[in-house]
Amino acid sequence: MRALKAIIALLFVLAGISLGALNQQTISIDLFFVRYQAHLGLALLLCVLAGAVIGGALASISLLTDKAAVPKSAKTIPESGKSA
Repeated sequence: MRALKAIIALLFVLAGISLGALNQQTISIDLFFVRYQAHLGLALLLCVLAGAVIGGALASISLLTDKAAVPKSAKTIPESGKSA
């Protein structure tokens, strides 16, 4: 399983390198107050990374709120047949 994860990670790294190498055009990014000059490949990679981080954060927030919504009585398993 570790080898499979390493191979998949390597494929993503190679795809990112080829994306950056094949898109060498310079673009202008205007953020209202600031203007940046960057390569198209770098801008694409940063946008994909930002989307993955934001998506992961939203998914983890939704998982945490789902766990918090479960009442305590549903979390505990009643013991049957035992007396104190």
